Amino acid sequence: MELEIRIRKNLKEFTLKADFVIHDGCTGLMGPSGSGKSMTLKCIAGIETPDEGRILLDGKSLFDSGKKINLPPQKRKIGYLFQGYALFPNMTVEENVQCGLKAKKMPKGQIKERVEEMLERFQIRELAKRYPRQLSGGQKQRTAIARLMAYEPEVILLDEPLSALDEELREELQQELSQMLADFQKPSILVSHDAEEVRRLCQKQYTIREGRIQPYADFPQKKGRL
Repeated sequence: MELEIRIRKNLKEFTLKADFVIHDGCTGLMGPSGSGKSMTLKCIAGIETPDEGRILLDGKSLFDSGKKINLPPQKRKIGYLFQGYALFPNMTVEENVQCGLKAKKMPKGQIKERVEEMLERFQIRELAKRYPRQLSGGQKQRTAIARLMAYEPEVILLDEPLSALDEELREELQQELSQMLADFQKPSILVSHDAEEVRRLCQKQYTIREGRIQPYADFPQKKGRL
């Protein structure tokens, strides 16, 4: 599967120019705060609209300014894991996981089966009736990932998924994330400040500074942050 991003978006500080192509496997996008990392993901997901360009998924236009195509987020088949997880506070873990499936208008029996599968897979079955305020940081992340994967996306976008966790928990969940991405076998993009995290999780790496994206050819082997 191929995801092609060739877009321009005028921001207050600079113009974002994202021009790259990714295939199956995880691609890392590193850069300092305010460099355009999250905006790039939001444009791909359809949350933000580029000023010009195109985004293609296996040749299908998700966005094309010339052809006036701009599919809404729910029609792009893209899973987005926000930095703060964006769980619905008034919904239980179980309800959070199933909310995306209801939007797909799946039969009730099929929704229940899929939710049970995700609760089991991400080891949160015992948390099913809890609310986000009752969860630890790691439990919130597992719930958010379960919700994302339940939707069966064609592309996964991960925005600083481990940044809010302490170092010990980050190490544990990094391993789980690595396994999830390996099983996914479709395009995914991981945004992070942590070069070591990206090195462990991603097969290909890019850097972004003031909206300019380029391959990170001389990738560091020591732990650090950009």
